[in-house]
Amino acid sequence: MLTRDELGIIHLVLNTDCNAWDLAATPASPGVCRFCYRERNRVQTDAGTVARVIDRLRHESQADRIVFTGGDPLMPYDNHLEAALQHARTSGFETNLHTNGLLLQDRYAGIREFVSVYSLAVDGPDAESADWFRGQGYFQRFHDNVTMLAADRRTLAFNTFTTEHSVLALPRLARLIGDLADATTVEYWLISQYRPIGRATPKKAQLYGFGREDFLEAVNTVRALVPGIAVFDQPTRDPQDTYPLRIWVLADGTVTADLGSVTAARNAVLGNLLTDGFELLVRRAFDLRAQPPSPKEVTP
Repeated sequence: MLTRDELGIIHLVLNTDCNAWDLAATPASPGVCRFCYRERNRVQTDAGTVARVIDRLRHESQADRIVFTGGDPLMPYDNHLEAALQHARTSGFETNLHTNGLLLQDRYAGIREFVSVYSLAVDGPDAESADWFRGQGYFQRFHDNVTMLAADRRTLAFNTFTTEHSVLALPRLARLIGDLADATTVEYWLISQYRPIGRATPKKAQLYGFGREDFLEAVNTVRALVPGIAVFDQPTRDPQDTYPLRIWVLADGTVTADLGSVTAARNAVLGNLLTDGFELLVRRAFDLRAQPPSPKEVTP
């Protein structure tokens, strides 16, 4: 049995594609997230398999939360989200829905009772800044979503990407988030630079690869503006720097892991928990992560 200290959070991927391209491009915004590395859906499963996957997670770990992520888990087709959320909650998991929110209102009625935390992306305090990252109309959709969720007293969380320019607007974004915290519970705020994960480009590095110390100073400044909200920072890492281990489970049972290298093009595929066992695969990830990186992995 994996203890909670060993693994407290599991990321469950129902699909790997995303709908962010639905927003219209303008000269100022791309109509898709500037940092996007999306791909076509590569998860094929059914509701029974998803239930068996969740049962195996419950049986072999003391993890207390499943983060439903992707891609975007609110894609407009039957990816078994509603059934998976309900099964996770009745199995004793807290559930975090990680989404851009573009399709949240379309599926809200079916998921409302089974989501513990709604984690929404917002990269600026107004339409001009937020839409620059994700496309025309994004901030208005975000505003509509948080207004609905706050009125319904749902628990919120936020994630934010920054550039050397937008990081200066974090205090204004902190005030927006603080106002929402006055209306409903806000659990955390994750603020990031850019994780290249083996797919970096010079253009993206120029946008997000500004000074690490400048980024950390900006995040520390806004922590005082949102007391009571956990604020996490995720700076851009150099090739030789590792990032935290995260376990990802695809809804067909495939288990993958971030093993720490920002140069890896994909997560390491460990096996399938329905045949290999979840604890065994996670402990394999622990062992792999403990191995020193090869010279190729630390070459810029």
